[in-house]
Amino acid sequence: MKNIFTTAFMVVCTTLSAQDTLCTMLTLDEVIYFDYATSEVINRVDYEGDFQLRVNEGEVLCLHFLDEKKRFREVTTTFSDGEHVHNTFNTKDNVIYTQKGWGTLTIDISEARRRK
Repeated sequence: MKNIFTTAFMVVCTTLSAQDTLCTMLTLDEVIYFDYATSEVINRVDYEGDFQLRVNEGEVLCLHFLDEKKRFREVTTTFSDGEHVHNTFNTKDNVIYTQKGWGTLTIDISEARRRK
């Protein structure tokens, strides 16, 4: 079952048209970085607690949450002009994308929790 999600994630990433696409999968205890062009795993990093990602101008982020259990995460996107957007996502299996042209972003992702 885990391989199906990983394969689906890679297929979604390969359909994006942006040249500089960051492909990142976030699980309960690991961050997995993928190469956009080849869909190969570049790096795996263990982590605990909150997590932060930076998306530079001209890049697109394909962020796949795969907590394998019904969990929720608070995601705060901060734009370079200081504006921010706060969302709560179901992270059992969910993919979100940034858009090209949003400028430089900082994305803060909370630790997974059971209640919305």
